[in-house]
Amino acid sequence: MAASRSQAGAAIRVVADPHSRPTIAVHWIKNSVLAAILGAVTSLLMYGLRSAAGATAADAGFGAMLISCVAAIGLWALWGAASAVLTGAVLQRVIPWLPVRAWIGLHLAMAATGGGGSEIALNALPDTSDTPATDDAPMAAMLVVGFFLGVIAGSLAGGLEALVLRRAASGTAAWIMCSIASFAIAMSIAAGGGMMLSDAGNGFVRELAVQAVAFLALVLVSPIMLPALRRLRSRTLPAAAWSSV
Repeated sequence: MAASRSQAGAAIRVVADPHSRPTIAVHWIKNSVLAAILGAVTSLLMYGLRSAAGATAADAGFGAMLISCVAAIGLWALWGAASAVLTGAVLQRVIPWLPVRAWIGLHLAMAATGGGGSEIALNALPDTSDTPATDDAPMAAMLVVGFFLGVIAGSLAGGLEALVLRRAASGTAAWIMCSIASFAIAMSIAAGGGMMLSDAGNGFVRELAVQAVAFLALVLVSPIMLPALRRLRSRTLPAAAWSSV
């Protein structure tokens, strides 16, 4: 009993320490950058597998598309789990009783669904990589589309994450709002960058450039979640423990 009280007191002191906040912020950004790197690697692996299977050809058969879709689901599921471990490691410093399995399972399912859906859409849409963008209207349209798709994706992802977080914490409304903002900005940047690179062909160099833009977008928006992270309040710690945070 005394040992458990001592551990609880130590946890409270760590959370209440004003100097712990910058450390949490730094770890959040570092882990977000690492997750973005893993995401770029996953995308490049998918590009290689897609090319090897022949799914990029105009006359690609059902078998090649099926292989690419199955590979996308598996690889993106692994990335989702790894990303959840990275973010969960930081969240546990704020929420000691974070439902880790639910957190990882949620991100694994979202990444697998998104990766598989994106692969199906990529296989279904016609190849327009050789069509250059010569005026500003398509760029503006892509930015708007990216923004609104980001709002939708951020609402969905942030809402599902909040459902898991609220089991052990309060203050999840800010998490949803910051998630919407980060997704909207990131997807706008990615859409604009993709449009700018649309006349760069359809080879590995273009894919590498697209992933560089996506990586930059994720790195730039990672600090947007920090206010939401700081608003989370563990239900297992007294309210007084957060007075100096």
